[in-house]
Amino acid sequence: MKNRAYLVIVILSVALILLALISIAAGSVKYPLSSIILALFSPEKVPSTLAYIIRNLRLPRTLTALLAGSALAFCGLIFQTVFRNPMADSYVLGISSGASAFIGVGMLTGLMSLTAPVIPFYAFLGSFVTTLFLFLTGRKNPSTLLLTGIALNFFLSAVTTLTIYLGKRQLDSILFWTMGSVSSTTWQRTAVLFFVCVFIVIFSSRSTSALDVLLTDDSTAISSGLNVKRFRIYLLLLSSAITAIVVSFCGVIGFIGLMSPHFARILCGPRHKRLIWASMILGSDILLFSDILSRFILSPSELPIGLVTSLLGAPVFFILLKRRKKL
Repeated sequence: MKNRAYLVIVILSVALILLALISIAAGSVKYPLSSIILALFSPEKVPSTLAYIIRNLRLPRTLTALLAGSALAFCGLIFQTVFRNPMADSYVLGISSGASAFIGVGMLTGLMSLTAPVIPFYAFLGSFVTTLFLFLTGRKNPSTLLLTGIALNFFLSAVTTLTIYLGKRQLDSILFWTMGSVSSTTWQRTAVLFFVCVFIVIFSSRSTSALDVLLTDDSTAISSGLNVKRFRIYLLLLSSAITAIVVSFCGVIGFIGLMSPHFARILCGPRHKRLIWASMILGSDILLFSDILSRFILSPSELPIGLVTSLLGAPVFFILLKRRKKL
């Protein structure tokens, strides 16, 4: 299984490189591959317009999709580990919707604008409040966690819809958060997501054993020396913050955190030492593939990337739900 897991990670990494190249080349205007390579590495040798499109529009978009996919997959894996539920995900449980709803309320009340630096704070507040509610509910009765999350998702989506209806002047801005997009990213946002993923890598390299222990029952985890309560709270805070950052920059993108850990677990096994890396790379693959599809399906127009991931992820959710009912 170990050798197979590493082989899977290598294959997923090669697929990621190919998808990144396709993403950079994809667009309403087609350029030769040689021109794209020159624009990336020798921009002075190509027209300034081409260099700008490749280096300031397509490249940050590709990197944002790559990094956001990794971050969402990591959050999904963490939620599944904390709640011991393979169907847990920041989107399914309503955590992303909580972040989106708080952003919508902030915009509606005039407390912030689309470019306001407080957007991540509102997103974190919404995601953390939702996560805390789920944690307090699921701790006493884990079997109701999924239903509670779905109910919260409906409620918070309704709140966001209400803000759209009441805030017609900011309709485009609020709609962005509900459908998800990486088309309007900037190098500054890409840099923030990069440092988020660096932190995830550092955290993961030190915490894989503790995450494995957390999947066992509480008495076993405590006997191994793990402070279960503190570690869970830390994981929930971390995942809420990462979810908030991704929602702030990219809007609500669903099912990445559900699909990636699920398929990575099938391919690499349950050990977090390899599962985390496989999940994150697969999350990048799925989001990049979805972004490419969003540009091709209705070309030259674009579909919201959140719509594409939902179309891909909903069948996976139904399959998992059906399997869970059989157990």
